Amino acid sequence: MPGFLETFGGRRQSATQWTFELEQHFNGAFGGTNGGVLSAISVHVARLEAKRRPASIDSRYIRGFRPGTARVEITTFNAGRTLSVMGIDIFDADDRLCTHSVITLVEQSALADHVQHPNQVLPDADLADWELGKLWRQPKGQNIPLIETFEPRTLGGKNQETTTATKVVWQEPGTSAEAACIAADISVGPPVARAVRGSASTPNPDLSLRFCGIKDPKGHLIASCELRAIVSGLASTSILVWNGTELLAVGVSSTTCLPIRQKER
Repeated sequence: MPGFLETFGGRRQSATQWTFELEQHFNGAFGGTNGGVLSAISVHVARLEAKRRPASIDSRYIRGFRPGTARVEITTFNAGRTLSVMGIDIFDADDRLCTHSVITLVEQSALADHVQHPNQVLPDADLADWELGKLWRQPKGQNIPLIETFEPRTLGGKNQETTTATKVVWQEPGTSAEAACIAADISVGPPVARAVRGSASTPNPDLSLRFCGIKDPKGHLIASCELRAIVSGLASTSILVWNGTELLAVGVSSTTCLPIRQKER
């Protein structure tokens, strides 16, 4: 299995610039590259630049990224003894800003390694295994390429919460935060879509995660997304991502519920 940079066609162009070749099979439901992929790229570039452990990411998906060459620009806001704060901007072939992320990274040697607190938030015990999960189907009259690429599967759900397993399509030590970005972003859709029941389209324009696990994924990650509220067409969700039973990330996302034109129905 390829490494992260090979999977996404990443190449360093200068000290502050990278390019990535993002193919159509990374596209989501709205015709552009999955937002989690863009966040994962942001984390990876920041990690390579700072040579530190990612602690958090806040991504804003400003406009959709169509398949092609992505130019990634790095801005270092601060590089202190404990924390680095970096801005990652992703531009398309027309030089339009598509994604802006702020990543915080921590210097591991500055932390008190002996301080631990056991994870008390575990996946539901009655979730289906990966092999028995319900593989997402392509919607009638629509093609969502990421379904074939990441093989998302519904493992369970209750009330306003849905748990989704997502395949990790690369193999590289130390990239659990990158994998969490994709699993988290893919998980946002089902609980909101179920609530609106085809009365609106549901793109999510942002994703914020706090990374709390470091073990390398083994094949797939589990992400649970819970719809908290929809107020006048704006939805808020909370997200938990696990690597097995290790809590890997916690986060939130917004979803804009957009009217569906008659011809789209």
